[in-house]
Amino acid sequence: MSSHQTFRVARYVAACAITALTFGAAAHAGEVSTDVVGPATTTVHYGDLDLSKQADAQKLYGRLQRASDNVCGEYKELRNLQKMKLYNACYQDTLARAVDTVGHAEVKAAYAADDKVRVAGRSTKSQASI
Repeated sequence: MSSHQTFRVARYVAACAITALTFGAAAHAGEVSTDVVGPATTTVHYGDLDLSKQADAQKLYGRLQRASDNVCGEYKELRNLQKMKLYNACYQDTLARAVDTVGHAEVKAAYAADDKVRVAGRSTKSQASI
C-alpha cells in the first residue's frame, strides 16, 4: 500500500474514531441537563503511529482513553454519585465505540486487556459495580 493510500486510510479511521467519540457523548448528553448545547467532540490523531507495532497500538489506546475522559469529563464529579455513574457509562461507551471504529486488532487487544473497562462476557469486568 502506498504512503498516499495509507494516509487516506488513516484519515478515514480518524474521522470514524471522532464520530464514535461524538456518539458516545451524545448518548449520555440528555441524561444530566437539557441546556447542553451539543455533544462534546475531540480529534484523535495517530498518523504518526504504526498500529502493527504493539507499542504504537498501546499509545493510540492511551490517546483514546484520554479523549474519552475529556469528552465525558463534564460528568466527572466525585461528590455526585449520579454524575459519576453517568461519567462511567459515557466513558465505557465512548471508549468502546472508538476502539471498534478504529477496528485494529492490536488496539482491540489493548482494550480487552484493560482491567478498568467492563467488557461483556468477561467475568472479572462484568462484576464491577458503578
